[in-house]
Order: sequence, then structure tokens, then C-alpha cells
Amino acid sequence: MTRRRRGVLMLGLATVCAGLAASMVDRYADDVSAQVGPLQPVVVARRDVSRGTLVTPAVARAVLQQRRVPLRFAPPRSLRSTREALGYRTLATLAAGDYVGEAQLGTPRAVSRRSGRQSGRLVEVAVTGARTIASALRPGALVDVLVTTDGGSGSGSPRTYLAVQRLELVDFRDSPGAEARDGADATATVRSTLRQAATLIAAQNFAREVRVVPRPAGDVRRLGPTSVTASAFGR
Repeated sequence: MTRRRRGVLMLGLATVCAGLAASMVDRYADDVSAQVGPLQPVVVARRDVSRGTLVTPAVARAVLQQRRVPLRFAPPRSLRSTREALGYRTLATLAAGDYVGEAQLGTPRAVSRRSGRQSGRLVEVAVTGARTIASALRPGALVDVLVTTDGGSGSGSPRTYLAVQRLELVDFRDSPGAEARDGADATATVRSTLRQAATLIAAQNFAREVRVVPRPAGDVRRLGPTSVTASAFGR
């Protein structure tokens, strides 16, 4: 056998071996995938988190992250998105790398005792006149929302009324400079029902201003209709 024919033969054998190796790798990958399942998103602690931490949007960005792991290794009832943790408190200290799921989180602070509701919609609202009381607007506090209307276009006298009450404040931040709009100087994130969220969004879009008023600690009373019109001041 000549050197050239021997080289061609070796090249052919190498090609066959490479094909066999690729086929074996594919089969092995398929076997592994069948055993551990497809990749699934999970939430893990980016760093240590102390017990009792309320997970606000800012806290979630700082201490949580999303990863993808094989389904077999994902703990039961683990969270799939960091947003699912918002408004909850940690039941125990989390170490960096720990999975985060329902077993690690408590219920929101503003759970309705009467209905047993433990979930709600998160909605952001641009609010006015909240900077001076920012120290009282801490995550977990209960707030009432007051709305002031213009009273124009035949809608009657301008008025301020209690639009929504007993909402859990999830996050609060200033909106300085260019972020402020229509007189609003801060943004409040609250947990609400869908109907309450619709009321808040409509108020933000059509009312003159929206304000949040924090409740004293432990005050969970339901208040009756509250409204004051400009005519009460001789206008």
C-alpha cells in the first residue's frame, strides 16, 4: 500500500470515528436530558438575606437572581421569576445560592384577614406631596389613596375623595427632576386587586393629583365614603 493510499484511508477512518463520536455525544446528551428534564427558570439568592426581609423591587434587584437548572434539580414550589417574591418576607436567613420558593417566604403584610387573600396585583402610581412624609412610607405600611379631580367639563365641583384604602405599600421612591410629571414627585408601588388597580390607573391618567396617606401601625379599619368638594370652601 502506497503512502498516499494509506493517508487517504487514515483520513477516512478519522472521519468515521468523528461521526461515531458525535453520534455517541448526541445520544448521551439525549439520555441525560431524559433523566434530568428540560431547563427550568428558578430564583436563587444572589447574596445572604436576613430573616424577615421584605422583598421590595429594589431588594429583589439587589439580592435575588434568576437561573436555569434541569427540572429534576429544581426544588418543588420554587419561584420562577423574582417578581413573584415581591411583597413577601423571608421566613429564615437565606445564604447566597439558596433556592427561593414558597417555603422560604411568608405572606404579604397586608393580607386581608376576612377573605384570607394572600396575593394581589402590583401597580405603580405617580403621587404628589409625599417627599416630606417619606419616612412614614416604608414597605409593608398600609396606605389610603386620596384623589383630587378638576371638576371641569360639566363634571361638577372639584373634589377630593378617598378612592382606595388599606393598600400594602410595596415600594416608594422619589421621582426627582425629569422623572417627575404633572406635579407628581414620587412613585408608590402598592399591592391591590384588579379593580383597585384600574381605579388607581384611571386616577393617575385623568385626575389632577393622587396622594397616598400612611395609616398608623395596626390601623386596619375600613372607612366609610369620604369626600370634600370645593363648594365646602365657598368655591
